[in-house]
Amino acid sequence: MQKIFFCGTLAAVLVNAALAVSAKADPSPTSTLSVSYAIAFWGIPLGHTNYEGALTDNTYSAKAHFETNGVVGAFWKSVIDATANGGISAHSVSPAIYDSYSRNRSNPLQRMKVTFGNDNSTIFADPVYDSTKYPVSEAQKKDSVDPMSAATSILTGAKADEEHPCGTGAQVFDGRRRYNVNLTYLKDEPVTLSNGLFNGSAHLCEIHYDAIAGYPQRIVSNRRAPPKIYADFVDIPAGDAPDGRYIVPVKLWSDMSLGTMTIMLDSIKIDGATALAMAARN
Repeated sequence: MQKIFFCGTLAAVLVNAALAVSAKADPSPTSTLSVSYAIAFWGIPLGHTNYEGALTDNTYSAKAHFETNGVVGAFWKSVIDATANGGISAHSVSPAIYDSYSRNRSNPLQRMKVTFGNDNSTIFADPVYDSTKYPVSEAQKKDSVDPMSAATSILTGAKADEEHPCGTGAQVFDGRRRYNVNLTYLKDEPVTLSNGLFNGSAHLCEIHYDAIAGYPQRIVSNRRAPPKIYADFVDIPAGDAPDGRYIVPVKLWSDMSLGTMTIMLDSIKIDGATALAMAARN
């Protein structure tokens, strides 16, 4: 069950971001995006995550929701809601504020807010936790982004190019831990989703989780390596996105000792219109 939670959390980092309308009086969005995924283990429904939002010319805001459901949710309840905002360009994301609420099993609701500054970041946690037990230094935090901003960077192709069509990943600080999410391109391959939503060519990439500092993920403790995770990414044209496209995973999966966990796209819209028909023709 710890492996399921780790993959669900990492999936939330990669696909549970939203480019949402800012709470401030921002200009009208230049591009909107709505995506949702179904999560299953051994073919049994485990949970669901969705995201929706908007970009302006040089800013982004993001929101996400992840929740277990079905049989698993009956005895292992997990809910995560998070938001973030900041600046964005074709090849960079600069976070300003990350705010998350999470509840796992019967544990109390945990809030974690990170405010990013030019030289350092400030943290607000409720309930308060011992940040000295597993410290993260300012040097380790330098140039990192929050999980939502990391996802935004991946989805908008900020670090993608011809050699790295999925991008290269992100350096992440979530308030408790500092880690890297690295993407390695393997090959292009034909992909057909069983739900009929997509049939076309995708970029197959491997996702690597590297712990740097801070509180360990439970699966990474006890000297166990994280499970290998793979994803099929698709280029979707979006003229008003920073680089003229989104790079969206249509499927993620991990083969574990007890079975395979899958995360499958079940809805996507760009500017209010279903978008994958455009991607499948490319």
